[in-house]
Amino acid sequence: MPKLAVLDIGTNSIHMVLAEVQPDYTYKILDRFKDMTRLGDGVFTSRRLSDQAMMRGLEVIRNLVTLARNKGYERIEGVATSAVREARNGGEFLDHVAQQTGLTVRVITGAEEARLIFLGVQNSVALPEPPTLVIDIGGGSVEVIVGNRETIYQARSLKLGAIRLKDLYLTKTPPSKAMLHELEGEVDVVRHGFGAVAMAANLGFYRNIRSRRIYGVSEHKDAEDD
Repeated sequence: MPKLAVLDIGTNSIHMVLAEVQPDYTYKILDRFKDMTRLGDGVFTSRRLSDQAMMRGLEVIRNLVTLARNKGYERIEGVATSAVREARNGGEFLDHVAQQTGLTVRVITGAEEARLIFLGVQNSVALPEPPTLVIDIGGGSVEVIVGNRETIYQARSLKLGAIRLKDLYLTKTPPSKAMLHELEGEVDVVRHGFGAVAMAANLGFYRNIRSRRIYGVSEHKDAEDD
């Protein structure tokens, strides 16, 4: 059966999944690898990937691509998200990746990231027919999606990732009350514009939101909260 390796180059970590494509076009995950590379450290204030972060990222990607090829994976796909997407030198970084590994990495939009996250949940969790709320908490963004086993009703990528908020608002340890107040204000602005409950209400789910399934996805590990 065909084999596929997928690299997810995120703001906080770089993942690789090794999978086998089944005859019905589903897939079976054979192995996973993750490194907390922190590629996006400082990127949301400087709008650039630092030299140190790029060196870390390149080393991790080289090692993962070599590992996949040594295991017989000829097809390797790569995607990059917030940090590379928003950095002015993100293209330069991906040029280095291509030169050093032969891998062409696709930069995906926030909307596409949300869609792919939900597809991953659909393929790994037995979703019910009623709508399910999925929240993915990443380093650069938070994806909020409502859907069921067949359909995505609404999806959004919010600029509320953990590294983004730390870099922009929590500039010293411990943070001051003023910093926390400013951070809470920013979260409130985004939450009121597109809060999970507001989204559910717009779709007519508000009265039953507490009885619906809600999945939180952090670093692509699912946690169910009924």
